[in-house]
Amino acid sequence: MKFRNIINNYVECNEFEISYKNKKIKIYYYDEIESFSEKKIKIKKDNLIYMIIGSNMIIETMFKEYLIISGNIYKIVLENDNE
Repeated sequence: MKFRNIINNYVECNEFEISYKNKKIKIYYYDEIESFSEKKIKIKKDNLIYMIIGSNMIIETMFKEYLIISGNIYKIVLENDNE
């Protein structure tokens, strides 16, 4: 991570975060959505991929800073993109 990004993250509080509340997942400061379907959504941050597995999932809200996923969420799996 570049020094500039570290300072910006500290000043602007741009830390990656996943929260689960009211049967919805809210993901803050992600890099990109790698893929999505109603059963699996892959979110990328740095060299890590967060795979959300469930059923009837939709991306309910999507902004640059965060997104909200709703549906029947079963688990979140962490993958390393370098493998």
